[in-house]
Amino acid sequence: MDRVGAWDDESWAGGGRAALRERTAALVAAVRATRRTVVAVTNEVGSGVVPATAAGRRFRDELGRLNAAFADECEEVLLVVAGQALVLRG
Repeated sequence: MDRVGAWDDESWAGGGRAALRERTAALVAAVRATRRTVVAVTNEVGSGVVPATAAGRRFRDELGRLNAAFADECEEVLLVVAGQALVLRG
């Protein structure tokens, strides 16, 4: 979000959204194309308190979209809560 200026509403509407979606698609395509084992660790920020700012809500939503798209390309997906791994796909 920093690199594409996606934090404020003006930048978001002026191309930040499209640029962020392009970067997300490029990452997902790289995961899809690799023959290597990929281990990714990310935060799940959508299960907590609703962020007070528009930028915080945007971050939460976009990270959720990225996580879902990334997980769709994976053979195994785990959610770790309180140190306990829950198998979502595997």
